[in-house]
Amino acid sequence: MIEIIPAIDLREGKCVRLFKGAIGTETCYYENPVDALTHWKDAGATRIHIVDLDAATGIGSNKDIIERLVSFAGKDISIQVGGGIRDESIANAYIDIGVSKIVIGTAAVQDPRLIEKLSRRHGSGKIIVALDHKDGMVQVKGWTEDSGKNVYDMARSMENHGAGAILFSSVEADGAFTGPDLKGTRIMVNTISIPVIAAGGVRNLGDVASLNDAGAAGVIIGKALYEGKIDLPSAFRLFSPGTKKK
Repeated sequence: MIEIIPAIDLREGKCVRLFKGAIGTETCYYENPVDALTHWKDAGATRIHIVDLDAATGIGSNKDIIERLVSFAGKDISIQVGGGIRDESIANAYIDIGVSKIVIGTAAVQDPRLIEKLSRRHGSGKIIVALDHKDGMVQVKGWTEDSGKNVYDMARSMENHGAGAILFSSVEADGAFTGPDLKGTRIMVNTISIPVIAAGGVRNLGDVASLNDAGAAGVIIGKALYEGKIDLPSAFRLFSPGTKKK
């Protein structure tokens, strides 16, 4: 059964959502991200996906806020963090402050050996590789550049280098309420043997059910939760593994 993971995206210290990943299109939902974490915790979440949008695009960092969120979450909520994790030292620093899983995109695509090093040090279960695609090609540097690499070939490579899971998302679907990339998710699930976490485009619980049927191990949901399109407690009742800590 699929695990439901609420998202908290950070931009200039605030909890926001972007449209198709484009900086400048953000909608602010919480001035204080701790309030967002509290809201999802009270709704029953036990795992949260945090993205530092400023670090991902190389224009800043929200590391201090992430530290505060990890501290606030305590042992009740597992925190996974992505965005701007470009080298081993940054990844190790996040693990050291209590982040349960790190999500690496651009750096993994540019240097798969980084995934080998991190999986050897921390275990593959703590390493998620994010592969964001547009028309089947991996996008990097905060979705601003096309890597020229096929997303499914890259997923196989990341599995071979020690990734514990693949976070698979369509740039075109992100924040657009157009529905998730079901076809791509099915292909990805059949391409690799490690878990696939889907993200982008989820509108309602029907989409979550479709991703479950497609074989996704988890789904990261942002805008649909913030806009009230999905009631999180109801979702957890339907997809019970989302209430269990991973």
